[in-house]
Amino acid sequence: MLAMSLALNGVVLGSILLLFSLGLTLIYGVGRVVNFAHGALFSLGAMTGVWCTQLGLPFWLTLIVAPIAVGLVGVFIDWAILARIRDRPMVDSLLLTFGLALLITGILYEFGGRTVQIMPVPGALGGVAAVGGLSLPVYRIFVSVVAIVLTVALILFLQNSRWGLRVRAANDNPEMGACLGIDRERLMHSVVGVSAGLAAAAGVAGAPIFTAYATVGDKILILAFMTVILGGLGSLRGAVVAAYVVGMIIVFGEGYFGGQAALMALFSMVMAMLINWPRGFFGEGRVE
Repeated sequence: MLAMSLALNGVVLGSILLLFSLGLTLIYGVGRVVNFAHGALFSLGAMTGVWCTQLGLPFWLTLIVAPIAVGLVGVFIDWAILARIRDRPMVDSLLLTFGLALLITGILYEFGGRTVQIMPVPGALGGVAAVGGLSLPVYRIFVSVVAIVLTVALILFLQNSRWGLRVRAANDNPEMGACLGIDRERLMHSVVGVSAGLAAAAGVAGAPIFTAYATVGDKILILAFMTVILGGLGSLRGAVVAAYVVGMIIVFGEGYFGGQAALMALFSMVMAMLINWPRGFFGEGRVE
């Protein structure tokens, strides 16, 4: 029974990681940017969700408004900041996005992020449901379903739209994509916007579980980087599988051995992957 309970909670954590990690994967795949500000965007999404509910917006509307608002912030960040260092060495983007994360965190501190904010679960999603003889909060099931639906929708959109064709072309061969007339700047604006929206969606959906404060995205950022490494840099398919693998390792490790042992096991797996399979689970990742 304990194993089943841990497995179900591992799916929930994996689902939130999935939404968050897809954004990191998209940005790296198209722009070759390792975005350290992604965790701050998760926090911004969670805090925006709290602010929206405090203003009286229904949860369902908040789940739409907050990702759109943070997505627009992502577009502005790319246009105003990231575009200025597009062709410079990767270390520049690492330092810049790290500083950007500190800036966003500092702003959130000034607007209530110093204290833990509680985002209530909507009444329709309260209570528990029986799953395989176990009782699991309905809201956690809802979060998993939302993450899976959004992931499937994103993958289908990437496969069946002109925007998705451009994203896949830029991911596979950016130089050839530019030769074929793909506007890299406009594409990156949209990719960063979508990635920020996904991070915010994960933040809003996770706020009733993890609460909301200025640095709530820091731990999830570390786990997301582990997810991206295991799945392979730039591999969406790898990110999907790795998110649930990481979720299971963390939840089962904490359940049986404690949180530190879980992190040690995860770090050991990541180190083994970097040494022996640097391209990730499906061999699709990039090695820079």
